[in-house]
Amino acid sequence: MVSCHMRRPGITQNLMSGLAALDAKTSSRLGIITVTYYLWTTFVAVIVGIIMVSIIHPGGAAQKESTEEGGKPIMSSADALLDLIR
Repeated sequence: MVSCHMRRPGITQNLMSGLAALDAKTSSRLGIITVTYYLWTTFVAVIVGIIMVSIIHPGGAAQKESTEEGGKPIMSSADALLDLIR
């Protein structure tokens, strides 16, 4: 019985053989386009991340935790996790 991953076509192998068939000029142009696309999508992801953090304020609720009536501070899950490392 052939396993599932043996029946799929080798995507990496197909890409490598396709790139090997290209001439140097086309290959370098494709490389430049690939790197440009990678840098552009990374830049967009960073900008979206910064905007989302400024809108949502993750961790803001943890800063607003107050103390219990007994005077003992409430321990957040992040504090409990960091206490394992300290």
